[in-house]
Amino acid sequence: MSKVEIYYFSGTGNSLHVAQEIQKRIPDTALIPILSLLNEEAIELKGDVIGLVFPIYLSSTPIPVRKFINKIHFKPGQYLFAVTTNCGYPGNVDIYLERLLAKKSKDLAFYYTLKMISNSPKGLQPSFMISQNWANTITEQHILDLEKNVQKELDIISKAIINKERNTGKDAPSNKKGLKRTMSKYLELPLQWYVERTDAKIGFYTDATCTGCGVCESVCPSQKIKIVNGKPLWQDEVRCYYCYACFNYCPQQSILVKNYIHKDGRYHYPGITAKDIAKQKTQE
Repeated sequence: MSKVEIYYFSGTGNSLHVAQEIQKRIPDTALIPILSLLNEEAIELKGDVIGLVFPIYLSSTPIPVRKFINKIHFKPGQYLFAVTTNCGYPGNVDIYLERLLAKKSKDLAFYYTLKMISNSPKGLQPSFMISQNWANTITEQHILDLEKNVQKELDIISKAIINKERNTGKDAPSNKKGLKRTMSKYLELPLQWYVERTDAKIGFYTDATCTGCGVCESVCPSQKIKIVNGKPLWQDEVRCYYCYACFNYCPQQSILVKNYIHKDGRYHYPGITAKDIAKQKTQE
């Protein structure tokens, strides 16, 4: 098996967990955080096999992933795959990726999306759509039930990558049940609609239990959060990546969302720590 490079982005650990599991199954695989490369003017991908692993936000690709794709340069003949995590609304991210990559004269060979726990009661949806019983969906049993299926699908995914299978593009076989996704009417929509989202304000704030510990600042991937006078400030001039890392990793559950004031549980993938999320911003 040739050298594999997996470039990943993760807000609360689902996608990092998936990247780690693929690494366990495929020899000579390196994990590289996308956030650590975003300040580079150009990014050369050196592996023979290149993977993108990231979560789906509002049926689209996260902002840092789009920024990354705009900066990368491929070598001829590199096999490219993408694995995403979703909370039940996978959208058509494979199509978005194909269009983004077409600008780089690169095609996506293999795509798969995995259903996992939602890390948000709201996402970017209007406040009236907030799930007030969201905490009921992040039980240990629900996590385990989804993980059993994820592990089975990861075996399928890893085998396909090792064999350099295709399930997208003109050369994809049409009889690969479970691997071939269906094209849709969204192909007719302009690229701009796919890749540009409004700079929505989620409405994060803290209550009186905030200790100013700085965990939220450390995990914030866009560096939007700054501790000022012992309290987090979400800077208006810095764009949010909508990852909900601050909300979920606050040790006091002090960070709330407009119209969601419950302190009845937060979610991050078990075993993925705030430190694991924070160090994505470095190349250590």
